[in-house]
Amino acid sequence: MSATTFPVGLSEMVIGRKVEQRFGLLGLGRLLKLVELVMERVDRSTTTPALSAVVAWGDFLAALHCNQEDAGEFLTYCDHARVLDRGDEDGRLRLTLVGELVARFAPPEAPAPAVGDRVLFSTDKQWVEWFKSDLNCPPFLLNDSVTRQLFRRWCVNNITVDEVEAAIERAIKASEAPHPAVLHDHLKALRADKLRALT
Repeated sequence: MSATTFPVGLSEMVIGRKVEQRFGLLGLGRLLKLVELVMERVDRSTTTPALSAVVAWGDFLAALHCNQEDAGEFLTYCDHARVLDRGDEDGRLRLTLVGELVARFAPPEAPAPAVGDRVLFSTDKQWVEWFKSDLNCPPFLLNDSVTRQLFRRWCVNNITVDEVEAAIERAIKASEAPHPAVLHDHLKALRADKLRALT
């Protein structure tokens, strides 16, 4: 049995409320079954698995306890709500979660690659998570476009967590708050010091 995250809070999602309003609790149950069907069949062997699965029509109808007409109406509704892409593959049903459902049920990003003691991040989202979890940085600051641009620059320049921690120490010694913009200036100074040491 594969481990999947049970979709807690599905009824509180926008699509959950819309489906319940349109189809009642039976529709909400069918949405849950649809998510389960996809999550059980996702190919987890790929490096970036899409939340997509191929299901035989008979299995789909049996799982959702409905006939072909009800299934078609339900799938069309989910497709128009942009939480599901529906396709056909050799007479079977291809279901791909998109939009709100993929945002909720996508597997967490792979851990950042580490080189020795140096931790390198490859996306600005990883820096956001690090600042949020390690420094309790407020979300409004982390999601600011200037901050995200700095984080992307750090990824391109292979800034490591160790370097940011050294910049934090410099900022604290200078009695400055360790905000990303302040740390960026200290990172530039640290890199300049390293260059001078090499010459």
